[in-house]
Amino acid sequence: MKHRAGALLIVPLALLAACGAEKAAVVTPIQPAPAPLQATSEPDAAPPTEVVESREAWDFSSNKGALIRTAHYRLFTTVREATILKRTPLFLETAIAHYRTALGPLPAPPIRLDTFLMANRPQWQRITLEILGREGERYINIPRGGFATGGRAFLWDIGLFDTLAIAAHEGWHQYTQRTFREGLPIYLEEGIATFMEGHRWLGPAPSFRPWANVERFDQLRKAHGKKELRPLTELLSSAPQDLLMRTGDAAVNYYAQVWALTHFLNEGAGGKHQEAFRRLLQDAAGGLLTDGLMTRFGPQRASEAAARRRGTEVIEAYFGDLALLETEYTAFVDTLVRAGSRQAVVSGKSPLQQ
Repeated sequence: MKHRAGALLIVPLALLAACGAEKAAVVTPIQPAPAPLQATSEPDAAPPTEVVESREAWDFSSNKGALIRTAHYRLFTTVREATILKRTPLFLETAIAHYRTALGPLPAPPIRLDTFLMANRPQWQRITLEILGREGERYINIPRGGFATGGRAFLWDIGLFDTLAIAAHEGWHQYTQRTFREGLPIYLEEGIATFMEGHRWLGPAPSFRPWANVERFDQLRKAHGKKELRPLTELLSSAPQDLLMRTGDAAVNYYAQVWALTHFLNEGAGGKHQEAFRRLLQDAAGGLLTDGLMTRFGPQRASEAAARRRGTEVIEAYFGDLALLETEYTAFVDTLVRAGSRQAVVSGKSPLQQ
């Protein structure tokens, strides 16, 4: 089954007025990237510090910008801020190396991924509408951040750290949309995207540290303290869009919980689920996910689960008894939010290893 996931957002939507479109941006057709690398889990897979292969002028309406090519990306940008402009190409290449190694070996994308990083929100709204047409109308009211659809990311400058954190989140969606032959369940797609947000800069280069995500941790601890965390079965059957119109913290709690779920599957319960988690990702990338569900649940239920991208079927097929998993996950979260854990998270270290 070919993965045809739609856009996935990092922030809730708001009802804001969109700016009108101006002169269309000139975007050349997608060109193939160099021959795909073999899937790898080697820790030295990060790119060299200098990753820019070419740079040329790119004009968006009356705004001067640049088209920057790296091994795996075409970055179209009108940003003038020097630090963001300098750091983004290396960040993107380091991010994709991280996507392909952090949770086991995964393949390279078949083509370069297009990222549009605009200097401000009005430019972002215009280019969204010009490239996506009527489809873009569903995204232009996002109050902050950006989105990814069809393997393309549409972002705007909201400050160095936040811009790059969102680029990492949406970059995971770009990567899976172009590379995975089958879509992951929504809770894993979003959970892994939050897992990929955590990073720090060590001198001139970024270092991805999935635990270095104070925003998700603080929200998880807050929800835990207020007893607002959802049972695992309910979490697996939900999606962010279901929660956007609810009052309170339902949507941000969802992201915090799926962030914790990803860490749990990766290293919780003594690491017992890590191998199955990696196999799940490799099966989705290779188009074997639904076949595995058919073996367990039969063709009809497997097809329905793959189509809706939510529910308990994938978790049950790969990790076994759901009640036991709920118990383990709950214990994991209880341990994660205990006193003293935040200091480890700030440092980008696992609180489980204190």
